[in-house]
Amino acid sequence: MGNLVNEEAQEALFRLATIVESSEDAIISKTLDGVIVSWNYGAERLFGYKAQEAIGQHVTMLIPSDRINEEAQIIQKMKLGERVEHFETVRQRKDGTLIDISLTISPIKDTTGRIIGVSKIARDISISKQVEKALFHLAAIVESSEDAIISKTLDGVIISWNFGAERLFGYKEEEAIGQHGIMLFPSERINEEAQIIEKVKLGERVEHFETVRQRKDGTLIDISLTISPIKDTIGRIIGVSKIARDISTSKQVEKALRESEALLQQKATELETTLLELKRTQIQLIQNEKMSSLGQLVAGVAHEINNPVNFIYANLKPANDYALDLLRLLRLYQKYYPNPLPEIQEEGKEIDLDFLVEDLPKLFSSMQVGAVRIQTIVQSLRNFSRMDEAEIKQVNIHEGIDSTLILLQHRLTGKSNWEIKLVKNYGNLPLVECKPSQLNQVFMNIICNAIDALEERDQQRTFEEIEQQPSQILISTQMLDSHLVQIRIADNGQGIPKIVQEQLFNPFFTTKSVGKGTGLGLSISYQIVTKKHNGSLRCHSIPGHQTEFVIEIPIRQTLK
Repeated sequence: MGNLVNEEAQEALFRLATIVESSEDAIISKTLDGVIVSWNYGAERLFGYKAQEAIGQHVTMLIPSDRINEEAQIIQKMKLGERVEHFETVRQRKDGTLIDISLTISPIKDTTGRIIGVSKIARDISISKQVEKALFHLAAIVESSEDAIISKTLDGVIISWNFGAERLFGYKEEEAIGQHGIMLFPSERINEEAQIIEKVKLGERVEHFETVRQRKDGTLIDISLTISPIKDTIGRIIGVSKIARDISTSKQVEKALRESEALLQQKATELETTLLELKRTQIQLIQNEKMSSLGQLVAGVAHEINNPVNFIYANLKPANDYALDLLRLLRLYQKYYPNPLPEIQEEGKEIDLDFLVEDLPKLFSSMQVGAVRIQTIVQSLRNFSRMDEAEIKQVNIHEGIDSTLILLQHRLTGKSNWEIKLVKNYGNLPLVECKPSQLNQVFMNIICNAIDALEERDQQRTFEEIEQQPSQILISTQMLDSHLVQIRIADNGQGIPKIVQEQLFNPFFTTKSVGKGTGLGLSISYQIVTKKHNGSLRCHSIPGHQTEFVIEIPIRQTLK
C-alpha cells in the first residue's frame, strides 16, 4: 500500500515538473529571505539566466534599483497569507535591459500550513504594453485630430467616430455608431459610396478625393477624403477607414481668388482697352486737326485758284473769237491787197505770219484744254476736302474715289516713268450717307499704300518683267444687299506676310523705312470705317501675288 502511494506521488510530481518546464511563463520559487530555489525554462528565456546561474542567488538581481522596495512589500503580504494577482511591474534581464512583466505571487506552505516560501509566475507583457501604448497614442491622435476619422464595415455601417467627425458633421458618437454612412450623403452623391467600396475591396487607397457631404442640420460642406482598406491579421479586407477634412473655407478662398483674379484680369483688360482707345482717340484728334487744317488750306487754295481760272476760262472764248475775227480780216486784206508795202512784207516775214495764222487757233484751243484741266483739279480738291459741305452728307462714292485718283495722277505714272495701270469696275451705287472728307482720306491712304508697294516692287524688276506683268490697281464697287456698299481696292504687288497682316491696323506699326511712314494711315482708316461709319475694313493678301482691302459701310446710318 505504501509503495502505491509513493508511486502516485512520484507520478504527480513528474506531471507537475513537466507542466512547469513546458510553461512559457517564468515560474520561480524562493524562500522568504528572497533566495531562489527553483527556476524553470520559461524563467531562463524571460530573464536570460540559466537555472544553475539563478538558483541560490537573491531575487534582487532581477529587480531594478528603483523597485527594490517592492520585494519587501510582497514578502509582507506573503507572510500574511495573501495572494497577489496580475501585479504589473518592471524587472531587469541578465543583459541589463528592462522588461514589463505581470506577476502572480502565492505563498508556499508546508504540511502544517506554515508559510515557508514564495511562488512567482512572471509573464512578459512588454509587447502588450507597447501595443497598449501605441493604441493609447493612436486613440489620442484620433480624438485630438481636427479631421473626421471614421471606420465602417464593407456594408457601410459606422463602427468608430471621433470628435473631429462630431464637429464636422454635427452627429454625436452615440448618434453615428451603428448607423449607415449614407446619412452623410446628399441625394445626388449616393452612387459615390458603391464606387469607393469597389476600389477598397481591390485593396486600393483613395487620396484627396474632393466631394460634398451633408451635415446633421442639412447644410452641405466641401470635404477632402482619404480612404483606406482595413485588414485583419491574415490580410483580409474587413472594413473601410476614412479621414475627412473640411475644405469649405479653402474652397471659398479658392473661389474668391479665382473671382478676384478674373476681376483683376477684367479690370486690366478694361484698362488696356481704355488706354488703347484713349491712344487711338488722341491720334484721331491729332489727325483730324491736321486734316481739318489741310482741308482748310486745300479749300482756300482751290478757292483762290478757282477765281482767276474762271476769269481766264471765261475770257478764252471771247479772246478766241476776237482772234478769229482779226484773222478773217487779215485774210481779206491779203485777198484784196496781195502786194502790201515792203515794210509790211518785212514784218510778216519777221513774225512768220503764215505760221501765226495757222497756230493761233490751236494755241487758244490748248489754253482752253489747260483751263478745263485746272478747273477739274480745283473741283477735285474741293471734293476731297469737302469743306463747303456738311460733315454728314449723302454723296456719290465714285466722285470721292475719282477725286482722290486725280490728286494722285502724278504718282500713277510711276517714279520710273512706268505707268501703273488703273482699272475701275464701278457698280450701280446709290448715294451713301457718310463723312465725305474722312472717307476720302481712307481712299487716299489705301491707294497710296498700293502705289508705294508697286513702286517698291518695280524698282527690283527688269524692263522685261514689267512689260510682261505691268503694275495694276483695281478698284471695284458693288451693292452687297439693300443696305450695304462694298469698295474693294486691290493691287498685284508682292502681297503682305501673314505676321504683318495681323498688325496692319495697329497704331504706329509700319514696314516702311524711317521718314516714309508713321504707321498711322491704316490705323486711322480702320477707326474711320469701323467707328465713324459702323462698317468694316479687312485686308486679304496672298504673299507674292496680291493685296486687297475691302471696305463695307451701310448706305444709311446714324453716324457717331
